Amino acid sequence: MLGKRDLADHRPFGFGNTSRRFPQYITKREKGKVAKDRFAFEQAMQGNDCTKIRKGGDFIVQKRDFFGNKIGNPMVYDVKTGNAKVTAEQEKRKRQLGRDRHKIVRY
Repeated sequence: MLGKRDLADHRPFGFGNTSRRFPQYITKREKGKVAKDRFAFEQAMQGNDCTKIRKGGDFIVQKRDFFGNKIGNPMVYDVKTGNAKVTAEQEKRKRQLGRDRHKIVRY
Protein backbone atom coordinates (compact mmCIF):
# COMPACT_ATOMS: atom_id res chain seq x y z
CA MET A 1 0.00 0.00 0.00
CA LEU A 2 1.18 3.48 -0.76
CA GLY A 3 1.77 5.49 2.35
CA LYS A 4 3.19 8.87 3.10
CA ARG A 5 6.68 9.49 1.86
CA ASP A 6 9.35 9.84 4.46
CA LEU A 7 11.58 12.93 4.34
CA ALA A 8 14.58 10.64 4.02
CA ASP A 9 13.33 9.69 0.54
CA HIS A 10 14.07 13.21 -0.71
CA ARG A 11 17.53 13.52 0.78
CA PRO A 12 20.41 11.65 -0.81
CA PHE A 13 22.28 9.74 1.86
CA GLY A 14 20.27 11.56 4.54
CA PHE A 15 22.63 14.57 4.61
CA GLY A 16 19.98 17.28 4.52
CA ASN A 17 19.67 19.80 1.73
CA THR A 18 22.85 19.12 -0.22
CA SER A 19 21.77 21.23 -3.19
CA ARG A 20 21.89 24.36 -1.05
CA ARG A 21 25.25 23.54 0.52
CA PHE A 22 26.95 22.43 -2.70
CA PRO A 23 25.57 24.52 -5.55
CA GLN A 24 25.98 23.06 -9.04
CA TYR A 25 26.20 26.44 -10.75
CA ILE A 26 29.01 28.94 -10.98
CA THR A 27 28.33 32.67 -10.86
CA LYS A 28 29.55 35.25 -13.36
CA ARG A 29 31.84 36.76 -10.75
CA GLU A 30 33.49 33.39 -10.09
CA LYS A 31 33.94 32.85 -13.83
CA GLY A 32 35.68 36.22 -14.03
CA LYS A 33 38.02 35.34 -11.17
CA VAL A 34 38.92 32.04 -12.83
CA ALA A 35 39.57 33.81 -16.14
CA LYS A 36 41.85 36.37 -14.46
CA ASP A 37 43.79 33.64 -12.67
CA ARG A 38 44.11 31.74 -15.94
CA PHE A 39 45.39 34.85 -17.76
CA ALA A 40 47.97 35.58 -15.04
CA PHE A 41 49.13 31.94 -15.12
CA GLU A 42 49.50 31.96 -18.91
CA GLN A 43 51.54 35.16 -18.79
CA ALA A 44 53.78 33.71 -16.08
CA MET A 45 54.32 30.58 -18.17
CA GLN A 46 55.45 32.78 -21.06
CA GLY A 47 57.93 34.52 -18.76
CA ASN A 48 56.19 37.90 -18.69
CA ASP A 49 55.69 40.14 -15.66
CA CYS A 50 51.97 40.36 -14.89
CA THR A 51 50.93 42.96 -12.29
CA LYS A 52 47.36 43.39 -11.12
CA ILE A 53 46.01 46.97 -11.15
CA ARG A 54 42.87 48.53 -9.73
CA LYS A 55 41.67 51.15 -12.20
CA GLY A 56 41.46 51.24 -15.97
CA GLY A 57 42.22 47.57 -16.55
CA ASP A 58 42.98 44.25 -14.93
CA PHE A 59 46.69 43.67 -15.54
CA ILE A 60 49.84 45.39 -16.73
CA VAL A 61 52.02 42.95 -18.66
CA GLN A 62 55.67 43.63 -19.38
CA LYS A 63 57.27 41.25 -21.85
CA ARG A 64 60.66 39.79 -20.94
CA ASP A 65 63.23 38.01 -23.06
CA PHE A 66 65.16 34.86 -22.16
CA PHE A 67 67.65 36.81 -20.05
CA GLY A 68 65.01 38.81 -18.16
CA ASN A 69 65.46 42.07 -20.05
CA LYS A 70 62.36 44.15 -20.79
CA ILE A 71 61.03 44.11 -24.36
CA GLY A 72 58.81 46.92 -25.63
CA ASN A 73 56.31 48.99 -23.65
CA PRO A 74 54.08 47.60 -20.90
CA MET A 75 50.56 46.68 -22.04
CA VAL A 76 47.29 47.04 -20.14
CA TYR A 77 45.00 44.01 -20.45
CA ASP A 78 41.30 43.70 -19.60
CA VAL A 79 40.12 40.12 -19.08
CA LYS A 80 36.47 39.45 -19.99
CA THR A 81 34.36 36.30 -20.03
CA GLY A 82 31.48 35.51 -22.34
CA ASN A 83 29.77 38.61 -23.67
CA ALA A 84 30.65 40.89 -20.73
CA LYS A 85 30.41 44.57 -21.52
CA VAL A 86 33.35 46.97 -21.44
CA THR A 87 32.69 49.71 -18.88
CA ALA A 88 32.84 53.41 -19.65
CA GLU A 89 36.00 53.76 -17.57
CA GLN A 90 37.68 50.98 -19.53
CA GLU A 91 36.68 52.62 -22.83
CA LYS A 92 38.15 55.91 -21.62
CA ARG A 93 41.39 54.21 -20.60
CA LYS A 94 41.58 52.48 -23.99
CA ARG A 95 41.24 55.83 -25.79
CA GLN A 96 43.93 57.38 -23.58
CA LEU A 97 46.46 54.60 -24.09
CA GLY A 98 45.70 53.86 -27.71
CA ARG A 99 45.27 50.59 -29.49
CA ASP A 100 48.88 49.47 -29.22
CA ARG A 101 49.03 49.66 -25.38
CA HIS A 102 45.56 48.40 -24.37
CA LYS A 103 44.03 45.00 -25.17
CA ILE A 104 40.86 43.15 -24.24
CA VAL A 105 41.21 39.38 -23.84
CA ARG A 106 38.11 37.17 -23.79
CA TYR A 107 37.84 33.70 -22.27
